[in-house]
Amino acid sequence: GGGGGFLPDAPRQVPPPTPKRQGPRVTKKRFNGDEALTPREIQDKRDEGMRLSKALAMLGVASRRGAEEIIFAGRVTVNGAVVETPQHTVSPNRDAIAVDGRAVDGGLAAEQTHAYFILNKPKGYLCSNKASSGGTRGGNDKLVLDLFEDYRLAWRKKHPGKLPPRLFTVGRLDVNTTGMLLVTTDGQWCQRVAHPSAEIVKSYVLTANSRPTKAQVKKMAEGCVVDGKKVVPRNVESMENARDGGPANRVSVDVVDGRNREVREIAANAGVGVKKLKRVRVGGLRMPSELPLGKYMTLKPHQVGYVLDKGLANNEKAREETGRMGKSF
Repeated sequence: GGGGGFLPDAPRQVPPPTPKRQGPRVTKKRFNGDEALTPREIQDKRDEGMRLSKALAMLGVASRRGAEEIIFAGRVTVNGAVVETPQHTVSPNRDAIAVDGRAVDGGLAAEQTHAYFILNKPKGYLCSNKASSGGTRGGNDKLVLDLFEDYRLAWRKKHPGKLPPRLFTVGRLDVNTTGMLLVTTDGQWCQRVAHPSAEIVKSYVLTANSRPTKAQVKKMAEGCVVDGKKVVPRNVESMENARDGGPANRVSVDVVDGRNREVREIAANAGVGVKKLKRVRVGGLRMPSELPLGKYMTLKPHQVGYVLDKGLANNEKAREETGRMGKSF
C-alpha cells in the first residue's frame, strides 16, 4: 500500500525542553572598570596600603581631619597596637583596625549598601558635622544629624559592637532655612550632587514680609553678586496666583549655584524682606507634602536617581507651572 505517491512522514525533530532554572536568577553585573583587571591585579589593588587617616575616613569613622585627631589622641589600634601617626600604612582588607577598642569595618561593609534620606529640615538646625567651636551659642547648637539618632540606634542594635556609617548632608541649608535636605552615607554621590558642575536646580519658596512688587520680582530675576561672583537664578516668579491657594506674598526661586545664602542675598538686593525660606525641590525630586518638619524618610533607588535626572527636573517644573504639583514619589 503506497502512500498515494507521497513519502512517509519523516520523524519530527522536537528540541528537548529547556531545563527549569534552579535557584535565583543570575543578575548581570554592571561594568565598573575593575573587570578589566586580572584577578592578580584585583588582589593587589585590595591589598595595597593606604594612610590610616584615609582608611578611617573611607570606613566612615570621621572626616580625614577628624580621623587625624582621633589617631593623635591614641584612640586607634591596628592589629592590637596603638598607632598615633595618620600616615601609617594599613590595608583595610587585612589589618584589624579598632577605635576605642571597637572593631571598625565602616558600617557599610556590614550593610553592603548605602542609605539615602530626605529630611524636612526645621529652623534652628545647622548643616554641620559638629557644633561651631567658639560660636555665640556654644553647646546649644542643634545639628541636623542629631535628627538621625534613631537611625544610628537601630543600626547599632542590628550590628552590635560596630560603628554606624558616617552621614553626610548633601549641600547645606542655612540655619534659618527649612525644607528639603538630602542626607546619605554615600560620600561620592553626595559630592556629585553638591558640586556646581552637576548644575542641579534647587527650588525655593520665599515668603516675603510684604507682597513683592513686579519690579522687585524682576530685579530678583536679574540676580546679583554673591561671594564675589555674579549669580543669576534660573527662574523667579511671583506666587500671587498660585493654584495652591497659599498667601500672595510668596516668590518661587530656582537656583543652580547653591552659594551660601544665595537666595537671601538675591532677595535683599531687590529690597525684598525674607520672612520664611523653604526648599521644596532638588533636581527631579520634590519633597513630599506629607513629610512633617524634623522627620525624614528613606529614598528608594529610583528616587535617588530622580535627583540627578535633568529631564525629570524640567518636567517637574512644567507640572508646577500648570498647577499639577509634581508627584514626589
